[in-house]
Order: sequence, then structure tokens, then C-alpha cells
Amino acid sequence: MACILNGSKMECDLPKTKGQIQVIFGPMFSGKSTELIRRLKRYQFANYRCLVVRYANDNRYDTQSLATHDKQKLPAMSATVLTDLKRFTDEVDVIGVDEGQFFTDIVSFSEEMANLGKIIIVAALDGTFQRTGFGDILNLVPLAESVVKLTAVCMSCFADASYTKRIGNEKEVEVIGGADKYMAVCRDCHRLSSPVKRSPFKTLDQPMIQVENYNHKKELFC
Repeated sequence: MACILNGSKMECDLPKTKGQIQVIFGPMFSGKSTELIRRLKRYQFANYRCLVVRYANDNRYDTQSLATHDKQKLPAMSATVLTDLKRFTDEVDVIGVDEGQFFTDIVSFSEEMANLGKIIIVAALDGTFQRTGFGDILNLVPLAESVVKLTAVCMSCFADASYTKRIGNEKEVEVIGGADKYMAVCRDCHRLSSPVKRSPFKTLDQPMIQVENYNHKKELFC
């Protein structure tokens, strides 16, 4: 790594990165976008140049940023076709794509960028509300260096949730919505036609239990 002192600032040329594909799967409300933001911020902290991409038709929270259910944000470019952004990729080292399941060219774009030495991180639903593969997204699995599947909390029985269940009668696969249209469910609750939604999604604004109160309660039950 070559470093040059420019005035009072040290500028370093990072060694060329080896391309790779990282995939973050999971149902809705499992923290995929949060994990994507965490990884991107880590690369930014290490002086990697990052491009963040959001799906343009998803206007639930923000039209200029990648935004999570609990209001975390990162400035992003909007697109419906990833190849439209190729002209911006020469100057970046890392590309983060949110809602990857909606991009029809996600597989070819990811493979091309990785072969060019880019690190591409894709956060996506692996399955539809019918528990079938979402578009071509599962074709990323044999191409990826890293694949993780996160779980949510079942919004009916509070078990680990690996699936997304739609609330409503729409039959189309692409119906964008949040807790008003979907719930995270476990295997048993997915089999129910209308599971009771006992845990409507809330933001994480509520304070955590105080440590001293927690310790006091532990003493009461010991």
C-alpha cells in the first residue's frame, strides 16, 4: 500500500480488492437492510468507496436514502435496472444493493461487478409470501462467496421466523408494503390461513430496560 503525505493529510492507495459477492437473505423484519448498512459503514470507515443502491419503486420510508424499518438511513441512488448504474461503478470499490429480489438483472450485474474486482453486497428476500424463490435471486447462491439467512421474530407466536406472510388478498408477487401488508412468521404460523398478529411492528425508539432495575428483578427471582 503506497501512502503520500499531502500537506497535513496522509493519502493512501488501497490495494486492489478481490471481487466477491455477499448475500444477506431473510424474511421481512429480519434486519437485512440494517446488516447491509452496518457492512457498508464498516467499509466506508476503512476508506473504501461505496455505492449504495435502493429500489426506486419502494417509497415507504425515503426516496433519497436506503432506510430501515427503524429509521436508520444511508444516502443511496435509486434504480429499477442495475445496469443503468454501470457508469458510476468505475470509481467505487463496494456496491450495496437493497431489496435485491426486485432487480431482474441482479445476478448478471453482481457477477460482472465481482469479476471486475468489486465487493457487492446484496440484501434480499429469498422467498415470496408463498415460500417460493423470489425471481432469480436464489441463482446468486452458487456465485456468492458469502451467504447468510437472518431470522425475524414471529409476529404471532414470537418464535424464530423464517418466512413472510402477506396480510390481504393481492396475488401479485411484487406488492410493496410494510407491517400493514406483511408479517414475519414461523413455519407453524405460516400454515395458518389467518394467524393472529399479536406483535405489530414497532420502531426501536422505546428505551431498553434499565440495568439496575434488571439486576433488582434478578435478585427477586433468585
